[in-house]
Amino acid sequence: MSTNKIKVSQDRWISLYGELSEYILLYSSLDPIMEEDENGDERMTEEKQDEFCGIVDVVEAILGRYFIKGDK
Repeated sequence: MSTNKIKVSQDRWISLYGELSEYILLYSSLDPIMEEDENGDERMTEEKQDEFCGIVDVVEAILGRYFIKGDK
C-alpha cells in the first residue's frame, strides 16, 4: 500500500463516510430503514441505526487506507 495518502478535510471525510455508509445500508437492507414516530417525523429504525454505525466503522477503516483526515 502506498504511503502517499491524500489529505482531506474533516468535513469532506464526514461527507464521504456518510454517503458511502448510507448507500451500503440502503442497497443491502431487506427490512424498512425508516419509521414514523408518534409526531409524524420520519427517523431511522434503531436496528438500522446500529447497522449504519457498524458500516461507518468499516468505511472509515477503508478510507484510512487511502486518505488522511485533516483538522478542518
